[in-house]
Amino acid sequence: MSTRDNASTPLSIPSLYAGELVEKLLPHTPVKSYPARRTLYISSNNANFCYIIAEGKVELCREDSIVIAIGKAPLVLGLGSITNMYEGMFIRTLTTCKIGMLSAQEALGLIEKEDLWRPLANHMLIIAAKLYTVGMQLSAPTTYEIICSQLHELMSEDESVRGSITAERYIRNKTPLSRSGVMKILSSLKSGGYINIEQGKLISIGVLPKKY
Repeated sequence: MSTRDNASTPLSIPSLYAGELVEKLLPHTPVKSYPARRTLYISSNNANFCYIIAEGKVELCREDSIVIAIGKAPLVLGLGSITNMYEGMFIRTLTTCKIGMLSAQEALGLIEKEDLWRPLANHMLIIAAKLYTVGMQLSAPTTYEIICSQLHELMSEDESVRGSITAERYIRNKTPLSRSGVMKILSSLKSGGYINIEQGKLISIGVLPKKY
């Protein structure tokens, strides 16, 4: 059985330009420490915010609490709020995080001052590609295909993520699927030897059948 233990998908690949943006933007804002499970809104009361994550791990969520992606520092989220890219989305900390916050307009002013338009454009293209990938995954024609795509996403996450959440919970956090439907398919894939799950945690993936 071949595996995809270290495979990367668009959602798991970090932005190569986030580090440069964090380095240039972070000195211009106070950095606060946030505990795990803290919610930070990208838009609130008609104001848009940019978050500079210097330490820690966060997840980006839709307004219906569906998890779009998990990311770790260095990371910049919210710059797309100037184009409504993040409309209805929020950030939730997964670990203790050190985060700076700027208004979208403050961030734009610093980008102009520091001549960061090129890394910003490249960063935004990567973020847009991630959001497109999420849309494609959630619009898959069958529950089975959605689950398969999420299993590959989970396998491409850091080991710390895979070891801290069950496959069933990860999939349901990122999709509107029911627990019973997810568990039924996971059980079938495990019984068939296509995936290795221990105590609910995904260990490895083989070549998954095209149809369920």
